[in-house]
Amino acid sequence: MQETYTEQGLSCEWKQMAGGAINAVMRVLRVPTALLGYRYIFYAAYLFVTGDPRERQSIQRTLYTRIGTAMDTTRPMIARSMQYAIAQAWRTADPEVLRAYTGGRQVSPKDPPGNLEFVSMIAERVRLIVGDPYGEACRTEVHARLKTRFPWLNGLTNPTLVW
Repeated sequence: MQETYTEQGLSCEWKQMAGGAINAVMRVLRVPTALLGYRYIFYAAYLFVTGDPRERQSIQRTLYTRIGTAMDTTRPMIARSMQYAIAQAWRTADPEVLRAYTGGRQVSPKDPPGNLEFVSMIAERVRLIVGDPYGEACRTEVHARLKTRFPWLNGLTNPTLVW
């Protein structure tokens, strides 16, 4: 039986499932595994998935710094490597898969998403696959915060629509 050590309330088993799901989603999107950007995108998506949704803004602000510290590289190198890997994936992936992952939005091979947009897209899909470890209470709290900041959200009844 595996050890169920928890860090920030997440079990090792859940983290392993999340890592496997990130890998699977990135393969479906045809992110080339040989590129250095693959590792950076994987780690960024892992930070998004395992991070507390209430701290998502701070994760976005410090993303390149956290990756750079973990992988011993510079912020510009991370950004360029991620952009290149995303551009390669966007060119080679099936347009129907891309349309499904972007919520039906028209996709063009010449117009890939930004780094954070791509990582968020992967993280959202992984959360759908393995479930949200923080549960409904956290989603409801985040939704309430967003409704106070953005009044147009008041008509939404389902907190998952915000995600």
